[in-house]
Amino acid sequence: MQLIRTAQEVTAASLFARFADKRDVMGSAPASIYALTHPDDKKPVRVDFTADTGDGFDATFAVARLLAGGLPVDPKKEPAGPADLLVLGGDEVYPVASADAYRKRFTAVFRAARYCYPQFLDPASPAYGPPVLALPGNHDWYDGLSAFRRTFCESWTRMTDEVDAAGLTQVGGYETREKTTQREVAGGWTTIQSRSYFAIRVHPNWWIWGVDSQLNAPIDSVQLAYFDAAKGKLKADDGVVLCTSTPSWLEAEDDSPPAFDRETPMTTMVNFRRRYLGLPEDERLRMIVTGDRHHYAVYNPAEPQPTDQQPAGDERLNWLPGPVLVTCGGGGAFTSPTHHLKEKLSVPWGRQREGAARPVTRYNRGTTYPSVDESKKLRRGIWTMGLHNGPGLPALIGALLTCVFWTVAGRPLDQVVRWPSVIACVVFAALTYAYALTGIRGRRGRSWKFRLIKVGVAAVAHTAVHLVAIALVAWLVWELNGAGRPAWLLLAYIPFVILGTLVFTLYLIVSDWFGYHETEAFASTRSSKYKSVLRLTFDEAKVSVDVIGLDQVPSARRPTTPIEEMPLTPQQVDHFKVTRKPTPPAPESESADEVGDSEGVGEDG
Repeated sequence: MQLIRTAQEVTAASLFARFADKRDVMGSAPASIYALTHPDDKKPVRVDFTADTGDGFDATFAVARLLAGGLPVDPKKEPAGPADLLVLGGDEVYPVASADAYRKRFTAVFRAARYCYPQFLDPASPAYGPPVLALPGNHDWYDGLSAFRRTFCESWTRMTDEVDAAGLTQVGGYETREKTTQREVAGGWTTIQSRSYFAIRVHPNWWIWGVDSQLNAPIDSVQLAYFDAAKGKLKADDGVVLCTSTPSWLEAEDDSPPAFDRETPMTTMVNFRRRYLGLPEDERLRMIVTGDRHHYAVYNPAEPQPTDQQPAGDERLNWLPGPVLVTCGGGGAFTSPTHHLKEKLSVPWGRQREGAARPVTRYNRGTTYPSVDESKKLRRGIWTMGLHNGPGLPALIGALLTCVFWTVAGRPLDQVVRWPSVIACVVFAALTYAYALTGIRGRRGRSWKFRLIKVGVAAVAHTAVHLVAIALVAWLVWELNGAGRPAWLLLAYIPFVILGTLVFTLYLIVSDWFGYHETEAFASTRSSKYKSVLRLTFDEAKVSVDVIGLDQVPSARRPTTPIEEMPLTPQQVDHFKVTRKPTPPAPESESADEVGDSEGVGEDG
């Protein structure tokens, strides 16, 4: 029933998004551009980022506690408290957004996590914590963004914002406490935004922009006008961290960047960077952070790139800078695999010149969490999916196999091939073909016919193994009871539930080996391991990125369990730094720490 309701919501949202865009409706809300600090305040500012919350309670509550208490990696140190700003990168609730889902899966959980650390609550107004900014993901859009707007975008209806000399709305520590207490709260965090996208100056030299791409749609004109105004607030040497709701760069493959002959999430981001950041080669954009994939992964710019503006010579002079690309969707949803991530990407950030190929920035995959080896181990959990995902799917598979079985039941073996059985097999094959079509992707540059052939091979193989299971049960019934009695035919449903579920499990495992059906396969594991958050520390010259991970999350199902009996064991998964101004890579003889743009630590870094 949940799948049926979700399908209805997805279909309605997709159709509605094609003909009416609620981002245009948001044009009636104030186009506020925010400032977290005074322009003369040079102190470091900490911003926490996570995405894909509101799925499993234990995992979401553990991540919310990590954000609320600011637990250090070193257990000997005292908790540092919540960050100056929390940024949520999309999909705040699953499976579809609604007011009730936000209340149960997000606000109640995050509020409970805030009250786990009373030492960080303001005694005068404990309900108001640091500010939060959120992007909507596809799951937030499935109700037309109604619940998202109600949760995060209504503070402006209750108050008049304080604006500084630069025309920026003051928030957080830059805002008076009297103004803060007029705002709305979401899970103990203070909401400040008026639209589903935002631009905020978090440090005198650093900005965070959040772009709402709806359901992978082009950026609307109202939003473009907003960021055009935000661009006017940038100083010549400011750095920008861009938040998006999907890792669009995964469309790229090795040395073959995608063509710009159609609108895709990647082409939308490339065009946005080129048109709305304004410096030559768009050097303002230093990092892009996103969620959507429920893991952590980073792609770092690789070797120097040629440009048309520089003569041949020292390759460091011909270097085309590109932003660091980070995915961190470990906020609470089931763990996604990392062993399918490409080791190298070529992203076409450069401007295309007439008669020349579009310059690209090449990337190498850095640290992933879970690691590639750990991700492959998680695949073993697919074998037990029939035991911990409820009776619905096994019952459905058993019913389908039983329907096919009944077309041959009670007949001699030499008469099982007849029109009812043939039709049943064809219908069953059509169902497996439709399912394969949803999970087997085509490769760019290959004919669509090649994809259909792969889908057909997978569907035929999947159907054939199911038919073997049906034939096995039919043979047992025939051997044990001759032509079969009704009681035996009814009892055949039980082995069909078991065998059918095992065959379907085997199909998902084999598909994952080839890189297909990864979402369905790993969603079935319901893994709450490897949750993660980003801690971004901004100072004048750089942003330091600490990736904090939780290998395991404690059970929090009983409200009577003391917080001391639910310990968190965070660890530092990765650490790197991104400078405000791009630095050419060092020659091989020089240390990357001296002139490099970023540094990484970790198993794959």
